[in-house]
Amino acid sequence: MTPTKLKKLKRQLEEMSRSPQNRNYKDLVSLALQLGRQKEKRGKEVNYTRKRDPALSPPLSIPQHPGDLKPRTALSIIEALLSDVDGWEIYLSECADKERR
Repeated sequence: MTPTKLKKLKRQLEEMSRSPQNRNYKDLVSLALQLGRQKEKRGKEVNYTRKRDPALSPPLSIPQHPGDLKPRTALSIIEALLSDVDGWEIYLSECADKERR
């Protein structure tokens, strides 16, 4: 993950959070995968977890139903992905500090 790619993903997610309606699960799955989450079959819905850097995050369930997600559901997923972005920013900052030493 590079800082440039992370900024681009953050901009996309912030734009989506301002207008969460008409969001398809495929868009959110794509962003989750780009943020380092991996598909994992757990329970009723497919979950996406991150097992590597920057840190283990809680599983994120993204319902894979036809049509658009409910706006509140989409917003909840977007907020979780924005939290991942924050985690990546902290991780990249810490890595940069270690390299400077």
